[in-house]
Amino acid sequence: MTATAKDFQTPADNIVEPDVALQSAPASENAALDTSTTEATLLTPRQQAFALGQAEAMIATDATGDTDVEDHFDDTFASPPAMTGEFRVPLSKLGEWSYHPRLGSREQGAHFHALSLTAAEPDDLRPIVILPEADGVHPIVDGRFLWYALKAEHAGNEDVEVRCILFAGTEAQAVAAVCDTALGTIEASAMEKAQALHNLQRVNRISQRAIAERYPRLTKDKVSNMLIAARMREAYPMLFDVLTDPDQAPISYGNDVLTLRKALPSDEFEAILDRARDLAANGDRCKPSEAFAALQVEHSDEQDIASKPAKPKPVVPLTSEPIFGDDDAPVAAYERLADNADRIRLPDASTMTLAERQAAAEACIAQVRRHFGLDQ
Repeated sequence: MTATAKDFQTPADNIVEPDVALQSAPASENAALDTSTTEATLLTPRQQAFALGQAEAMIATDATGDTDVEDHFDDTFASPPAMTGEFRVPLSKLGEWSYHPRLGSREQGAHFHALSLTAAEPDDLRPIVILPEADGVHPIVDGRFLWYALKAEHAGNEDVEVRCILFAGTEAQAVAAVCDTALGTIEASAMEKAQALHNLQRVNRISQRAIAERYPRLTKDKVSNMLIAARMREAYPMLFDVLTDPDQAPISYGNDVLTLRKALPSDEFEAILDRARDLAANGDRCKPSEAFAALQVEHSDEQDIASKPAKPKPVVPLTSEPIFGDDDAPVAAYERLADNADRIRLPDASTMTLAERQAAAEACIAQVRRHFGLDQ
């Protein structure tokens, strides 16, 4: 039975709330030093209190005329306060989570330099949210950019201990919580959001319709396109490795990959995959709009793909009433498509006996006569 949005419960649906570390952290690590955010939102409560105290001290000094304030210039912000359940984990015991939306994507944000400076003192960073140890490492749910900054700053010292806190829930609930975060922030790219939806579906086994109901701003068609893009990246990573920023690829690129795979014979498509592997190995990169040319896709193929007619969307009737034959068994359906548009949906005659076809024809003819007011 297909699960629905009502059946599917997550931390956000009050079974298990995500740990406060995940809730209080920015929507993604990129938001940590977002220049569009006010400075106040970048400080912890203790840091804000410290800053206000320093400001008050400076004002008091100015009021008394005392200009000897050099003793205050070397003061620093206090480390983020300890959290309930926090513990230390060696850097070598942390690793990538197979269901993180940014898996295989960029390892640094725009704020990486500043983050690395802070990472020199690991206790100055907020705790990294992790899952229980598996195969010798704790998968990182939230704090992936922090982890890469720590690795860069402490290269060669994998024993440095990092503040961590366990995610309060199962891995499936973590997938749902991360997907909620990705879909609710502009920091995640379209491809990263698509990957988050793909992880949500394959881990929690929910339908596209249930996903669309869970995220009202996404239509079922949009969910379908996003899932196609994520699956194409998973199936053919080499076609994304040739891009300058694979995680920034548009959803349409993934859908074009699917169309290309369907349009070409298998041997020709495999040849394109081989060229993509060679380009990626040589370090050649291009924009999504230049990828097919770089992969030597024939121009006629591109034209065929672009001109391929879109599959028409099925018309969903407003109402549908069965048309019954002589034995009171439904043989067709009378459907209302609009106020002035009706249709009769006929059965597949190839699977019917002569007697069944005769009964269905007579029942449909009778429905047409009633429609025109010839019979009551």
